[in-house]
Amino acid sequence: MAVEFSVDEARERLTELLDRAEAGEHIVITRFGVPAVSLEPTPVPAQRRGGFAAGVVAASWAAPAADGTFDMGTDYWADPGTSVGA
Repeated sequence: MAVEFSVDEARERLTELLDRAEAGEHIVITRFGVPAVSLEPTPVPAQRRGGFAAGVVAASWAAPAADGTFDMGTDYWADPGTSVGA
């Protein structure tokens, strides 16, 4: 059986409701007394959950030099007092 909470009550107790849903409890949030959404755990196994940035493979970018080439071994910003292509 589902446990129901109003939007205002859910807003005040969101962390608790997330913990309860992750533990397997069926949580329903109602709006104006009518069920609106249901909280349930994702099907990701517990051992695959990670911390900060879990699942991120790589996040980077590179900018071409003024002549349109890429040089991965140097800085992308010119040193002060030098021109870009020098």
